[in-house]
Amino acid sequence: MKTKGYVRVEALQTYTEHFGAGLIGSSGLQHSTAVPFGTTALAVFDQLVEPGFSMSLKELEVHVEHKFTNLLDAEGSVAYFWRARPEYVNPQGTKVTGTYINLAGTYTIGCGSLASITGTLGGYVPVGSIPCAPVRFQLMAQGLVGSTMTGAIANNSYVKFIGITIPGS
Repeated sequence: MKTKGYVRVEALQTYTEHFGAGLIGSSGLQHSTAVPFGTTALAVFDQLVEPGFSMSLKELEVHVEHKFTNLLDAEGSVAYFWRARPEYVNPQGTKVTGTYINLAGTYTIGCGSLASITGTLGGYVPVGSIPCAPVRFQLMAQGLVGSTMTGAIANNSYVKFIGITIPGS
């Protein structure tokens, strides 16, 4: 039998990481340690998602839930956004740190005095902007008009990578 070519089969790998791993409670929903912030933009969440090997991403799914609490006895507001960048070692052994891209727009929401607000960001991120994993994720927040607030993420937040292992990584 004569063969004219070959077939290359690439097995997809899936890796899921829960940002609130280890947080559990009787109500089912727990939040990470609250990080205080004021009128200067600050990363209230910063985590490198490292599957243990480099991946060429085919899909990147995120589901992140956040909570902001106004610590002042006055009306406040917060501007926030989620961002990510690839941070991996290529097959030549060189560390590659990409540019941060926003996963969605910047949102501004009001928060009553001594009150908390929650929100969710979820969906599929275009992998053209983040072609490889590991990936660093950050929640950036900034209080507006003299706000003093805290930010946290919920234990149901996760990221899922679907891709192909990069040989030699």
